Amino acid sequence: MSSLNLSRLRYFVTVADTLNFRQASEILNVAQPAISRSIQMLETDLGFKLLDRTTRRVNLTAAGAALADDAREALQLLERSVRHSRRLASGQAGEVILAYSAQAAQGPMADLVVEFRHSHPGTAVSLYQMSSDEQSKALKAGQIDLGLMLSAACDASMNQLLVCHEPFVALVPESHPLARRDAIALGELQGLDFVAGTPKRWSTFLSLLNEVCQGAGFLPTVVEEASDVPVLIRLIAQGRGVTLYGASITTMLPPGVVAVPISDRHAFFDIGVVWDNKHISPLAGEFVAFLNTMVGEQRAADCP
Repeated sequence: MSSLNLSRLRYFVTVADTLNFRQASEILNVAQPAISRSIQMLETDLGFKLLDRTTRRVNLTAAGAALADDAREALQLLERSVRHSRRLASGQAGEVILAYSAQAAQGPMADLVVEFRHSHPGTAVSLYQMSSDEQSKALKAGQIDLGLMLSAACDASMNQLLVCHEPFVALVPESHPLARRDAIALGELQGLDFVAGTPKRWSTFLSLLNEVCQGAGFLPTVVEEASDVPVLIRLIAQGRGVTLYGASITTMLPPGVVAVPISDRHAFFDIGVVWDNKHISPLAGEFVAFLNTMVGEQRAADCP
């Protein structure tokens, strides 16, 4: 294991999070061919395939999904420690440390980060995936500057800028009768087996899932759990159950899984950028101001 290249692992984890080489390229600010070559070299080092690639889709193998889960946690621990120590030792400027939840990764994050980099040449945005609850703790400890998280996880001691309303969609196997529908009501999922994230990493999202289903008169019956999104999607493709997720994932779904819009008006959740005024850096403050402008312009464009 000592011979494994950390950059290759980081590239692989980013592709595993997005299941999209273009998005991974934008997040990492690295050319797509370089990412592809690095992952191929990592597969050669390991002696097994991590990804199944086609011209249109990227899927994790079973071995790749297992490695992504453990590698993500290991890289986050190492990189957070190094970044935090460096900032404490030297007061490093020119860097924003931004954490993001799995749900936020599928939304507007990549575009916002790319636009900020273009408007602020010479600055760096370091990205770490954490659950929303982990972000809250890291913000209070001063380990990260900003968190792009589920708004429901933001407590009263934090500051928040709402970034988007994310509609829920139902994710179902393509063989399921609901997969052929243009839209469904939440109540039509009552009695079906659900797959969901583990309580350890998905506690806030599970609360939102229960809340939105309860609004339709039922609580989901969870029969399978997954620690990350690729495994969750794989379980659905295998017919283990259905789930609710943010609509932004729709364009990234592999064959075998279909996203069906939900007609209930209350079926959405909010994603926001969160910070702690006691620890925010001047550059992170600029990033918040930039996001505020971008979000305001988008809302104005959406108005008739």
